[in-house]
Amino acid sequence: MSNFIPDIKLLSSRITFVGSVGRGGKSFLLPILSSFKNFEMFFCSPVAENISYIDKFKKRDSKYSKFLFKLIFNEIIYNLNVGRNLNQRKSDYTSILKFKTPKIYKDRMNGIEGDRIIKRVAKEKNNYPVMFHNPLINPEMILSSFPNSKIIFIDRHPVEIIELWLKKKYSSSFFRNPRNLTLATRYKDKNFPYWCFKKLDKIYKAKNNYIRAVYSLSELVFQQKKNLSKLSNNYKKRVLLIKFDQLAENTDNEIKKITKFLRCQTSKYTKKTILKEKGNRKLNFLAREKKKQEIIKYLDNKTINLFKNLEKNYFEKKH
Repeated sequence: MSNFIPDIKLLSSRITFVGSVGRGGKSFLLPILSSFKNFEMFFCSPVAENISYIDKFKKRDSKYSKFLFKLIFNEIIYNLNVGRNLNQRKSDYTSILKFKTPKIYKDRMNGIEGDRIIKRVAKEKNNYPVMFHNPLINPEMILSSFPNSKIIFIDRHPVEIIELWLKKKYSSSFFRNPRNLTLATRYKDKNFPYWCFKKLDKIYKAKNNYIRAVYSLSELVFQQKKNLSKLSNNYKKRVLLIKFDQLAENTDNEIKKITKFLRCQTSKYTKKTILKEKGNRKLNFLAREKKKQEIIKYLDNKTINLFKNLEKNYFEKKH
């Protein structure tokens, strides 16, 4: 079986993976991307995410992982084009009811199927934006699986990330919750996300959730930064790093950079979507500084230094 090489023909490789750490700003950008010309409604696949994590973690031949990865997106793209398994829950951000022209998907429910879909997808050449947590854990697999794919990675200031992680209990009980869809590992009587495996004992013994959050976030951020630095130049050209501060405050300018990177155009719906997502807004940096000092009060010397490194990393120029 060592010579067995699984293969699958792609329905489309025009996929834009929009990623960040958890609570990093993906849900702000993705509706705007879906408003672009020839862009579909964005979607997510936790199964695909976890395949990429496991593939990287196990450090084995990725041919089987890549097959499953491609298979998942082939199925989702096909289903989108035949109007199958559509999310119509009004409150969900991936709901087709929030798409710029939801009638397209409703019409597809009663439209063509089979091989005619393959021809239509090839003719339309639409782009499929995907919400993807931590795509720089295994960027090689993503980019090599889909030759026309690109990655947009959003950096967000550690103060906001830590604050949101604490609210969501990402540093305490969440990874034992059945709602958790991220690869986790068991250590003694607790569950931790996969990226913490090198610091499990320190995180387990941490005095409070602030310390746990800093350890966890630093592991996740710097693992991805390291992976990005190791990418070939050809792959690096297909990755765009953006800062959430700039994206939120100077949305119009950042969207120009994104459309240039993706070689696409905005549509008549984009301006309205930016307004709906509260783009071009003023951020409160004074409030951030106060929250930063509050966080630091709960840290020890080791995690204060880690926090400073996270902040330094955020303010560095694009890698």
